This record gives sequence, structure tokens and C-alpha cells, in this order.
Amino acid sequence: MISSILLLCCCNPKKLTTDLSAYHGVWANADCELVQTEKYTLLFERNDGKISATLRQNERSGDTIYSIFFAGFIFDMQTKEYEKIVPSMDNVKLPVDDYFSLKDGQLKLLQASQIQTLQLIEKFEICPPYEMPIADNTNIGKCLQSWQLGVFEYNTDPENPYIEIGTNKHTYIFAMMPNMLYCRAARIRHNDYGSVFSQNIRLMINENTSEKTAVMDDDNLKIAASDVEINNSLFKPDVCAYEKSGIYWSFVSCTPNEIKVNGCGEVYTFGRPNIDNETVVEWFVYKSY
Repeated sequence: MISSILLLCCCNPKKLTTDLSAYHGVWANADCELVQTEKYTLLFERNDGKISATLRQNERSGDTIYSIFFAGFIFDMQTKEYEKIVPSMDNVKLPVDDYFSLKDGQLKLLQASQIQTLQLIEKFEICPPYEMPIADNTNIGKCLQSWQLGVFEYNTDPENPYIEIGTNKHTYIFAMMPNMLYCRAARIRHNDYGSVFSQNIRLMINENTSEKTAVMDDDNLKIAASDVEINNSLFKPDVCAYEKSGIYWSFVSCTPNEIKVNGCGEVYTFGRPNIDNETVVEWFVYKSY
């Protein structure tokens, strides 16, 4: 009998995840949002009056993919103060299968403060670097969308991280800069008049402006999965419109490799990434709306 049990165990080992492509995308539920790329896992989670933002890196060793803690912060929704996350010895580095699992199209987080089940709200495809379109007055929306696609590493020091992730429909920042800590999740849509930017998670400590914010929409899944309605009449180059659907950043001007928009108090400049741009460490396939 014992030998039969041992044989059964040997013949049915746990199958390890060796390909993360099924996980690539944006996942959410009412209290969580996660964006999964090949290299990074960025998770926002609300629990017991606090919102955490945690960034982990994925590392491959042989047939095993490991999830490794990179940096994280916990914001108190009432006091608006924050603290750094100090991971336990158990979850600094662990096989990715011990961090999450995928079954029946749902993502189950095993290392969250409590087990969370998330739904896929946007799928994206990672690809080799490619030439971005050159801007002119006829393709502003396509350029604004495609130029911001991918994973951008501005600072990979865990003490002062600055990572941006842009998908076709969402945009993320995880950054600690001098006098400012900013972690956010937002929906974004572009057309030839500019961009509409709608944050559903904003975690901000800005000593320059005295802002302290720690908010997540009550039903994060409902908001994060919904579309952004655009009213083109609200795009005005010299006016910033704060609407229920989002903030309107209006197109101001362009050159072949730069687009300027009214960023509400300042002009934002978006540059066209070169195919050999070392800041862009992951490239995503462009998908029109």
C-alpha cells in the first residue's frame, strides 16, 4: 500500500508555470487591481481601511519562475500616512505558483492579505521592439496611445523606484521621488483631440504641494473595467476640463517625434520611443479601440 501511494505521488507532481503569457494583462475585483507583465507584477489591494501598492519582479531559473519582492507601500485611508512594506522571509522570493494561480479564467492571489479572486479586464500581448509611428496632425490619437505602451524603467533602485506601465486602456505609476511618493492606476483613452485620463486608484504624498491622498473607487472592478466616454467639445488647448468621466488633456502641438498636450497647469510632452530605447524594457502590441 505504501509503495502504491509513493508511486501515485511521483506520477502526479505539481505542474509548474513555465510561461506567463496567460497571465499578461490587467486583472481586478472590487478591492484589487493587478497588472502582470513578463517582468513585473504590480498589485493594488484595499483591506481594513488601508491600500497597499506592491511591486514584484519575475525571475526565471531553469524551469521555475520566481516572484521576488521589489518594493511596496501601505497607505492609511484615514490618516493618509504611509509606511514601507517589509516582506516576511516567507514571501521575499517564492515560486510564482505560490503567489498566484489561474483557473477557469480567474486569477487567484495566494499571497494577498486575504485570498483574492480577480477577473481579466484587459488582455495585452508582449512583443519585440518595433518602430513607433511618426506624429502628424492626422494620427495624434494613435501616437499618444502607442508611444505610452509598455514597461518604462526610469529608476530601478528599490529605495527610489520609478516604473511606469502603459497598456492600451490603462496606465500605472509606481514611483518614489524626492519629496513625493506616487502610486496610481487609471484608465486612459486617446484620440486626435488629446487624451482623457481617469484615475480609479490614487496614492499620493507630495511634500511640494502638501497633498496627501489615498483613494480607491468603491467598486474598483466596475470602474476599472468600464469604458471612458469622450466628449470632443471638452478638448480645448488652453483649458483643462475636470469631468466625471476624467480629465481632458487637450492636444496643443506636435513635431514628428513629440506631442504636447495641456496637462492642467503645465504642458506635458510625450516623446516617440526609439526602437533601441533602453528605458522601455517591455513592448506591447498596439490595439485600436
